[in-house]
Amino acid sequence: MEEKLVPAHIFFLRWFIRIRWIAVSALIASDFIVSHFLNISVEEDKIYIIAGILFLLNVFHWIVLRRINRDSGANVIGRIKRNIHFQIITDLILLTFVIHYSGGIENPLILFYFFHLIIASSIFSTFLSYLYAAFALILALSLSFLECFQIIPHYPLEGFVNHELYKNVLYVSGAGFVFACTSVMVVWLSHMIINRSIKSEETYVRTNIELQNKDKLKNEYVLRVTHDIKGHVAAVMSCLEVVRSKITGSLNEVQEEFINRAYDRAEFLSEFIRDLLNLTKKRLQRNVEFEDFNLAELINRVVAPVQILISDKGINFNIYVDSSVGIIRGNPYAIEELYSNLLLNSVKYTPGGGHIELTIRRRMNYIISEISDSGIGIPKDEIPKIFDEFYRASNVQRDVKSGTGLGLSIVKEIVDRHKGKIKVESEEGVWTKFTVMLPVNPEELSTST
Repeated sequence: MEEKLVPAHIFFLRWFIRIRWIAVSALIASDFIVSHFLNISVEEDKIYIIAGILFLLNVFHWIVLRRINRDSGANVIGRIKRNIHFQIITDLILLTFVIHYSGGIENPLILFYFFHLIIASSIFSTFLSYLYAAFALILALSLSFLECFQIIPHYPLEGFVNHELYKNVLYVSGAGFVFACTSVMVVWLSHMIINRSIKSEETYVRTNIELQNKDKLKNEYVLRVTHDIKGHVAAVMSCLEVVRSKITGSLNEVQEEFINRAYDRAEFLSEFIRDLLNLTKKRLQRNVEFEDFNLAELINRVVAPVQILISDKGINFNIYVDSSVGIIRGNPYAIEELYSNLLLNSVKYTPGGGHIELTIRRRMNYIISEISDSGIGIPKDEIPKIFDEFYRASNVQRDVKSGTGLGLSIVKEIVDRHKGKIKVESEEGVWTKFTVMLPVNPEELSTST
């Protein structure tokens, strides 16, 4: 658990340091502008000294942060928390001095106390957050009443507000009461929002884990069942093949027709089971083995058997592979299956005399592949569903032997495993185009993100 907390706490350390650089610059700039251009009296020299102290403290915190980044000890979180405590405490004290030397309770900068309370509430427990609220209240009230009773000098913002307010005990008391109530409300609201966010996130994470476990169980069940069915279907097909080959004796015309129908259905079922097993195995497989391979050579292997089907249907086929497409990293077997499924899909739904085009180009660190055809297209409102398991577009003729409805689901799974993207464009009855964007090295992309 501690290892997960370290990055978040280091983020806050870095964020504090960046904000403090801005604060130092803003303090110096505002002091210069207020005193030289707006003619408002402030203790300019003392403000510059405070800005210098803030600058030196920030350098110190920056050095501490660098040491913490290099440290992998068990007490690193404790060191980070102590440093954040020190930063908030010193910031509140220095803010009190800035307010003292620039108008006291009359200075609107007093609202910056709340800024620190919100930060403390987002990092620390409820008890510590209220403790910081009490500390800020003590600082603000001590400053106000010490100035009010003239125990310490008051430095008015001459030319900005009525600088006699600090002497009014009723005003100081009222402002202190409002400050106290606001501090408590800020801490309470911050913690309420944060706690609700944490609970919502925990519920989401828990639900997501449960869904993942259920999905894994479902996939494992499907894998076992389909594997068993596959054996039975293979046995049925073997028996049908023996009968079809007339080894067991001659068949009349009606018997042969029914045997062929049964064999075709069994063959389709076998193909369906193979695709379902393939998809399920891919989803259960956590780690994908990547290797370097030549994409152009892989495309040649994919296209060779597909061209036979294309020729049989009289389809015009054009292919272009950019010369810059060379060695990429991925799972070559999965990538081969991806292109094969997309091309076979185009062949299946493109009528004779149509055309199919495959274009592959390299753009920076990505391979862009476009497979377009003049097939039956996809209804516009059904395009978002085509990667769903077992989905078939409504315009596919039911009497035409179709696929298993899993080919595009397998394609989407492969693209996701390779950290890529796939897009579909289509006009029903006219054309369809699949655009696949695959990183040249998905492992580099994974580490960078």
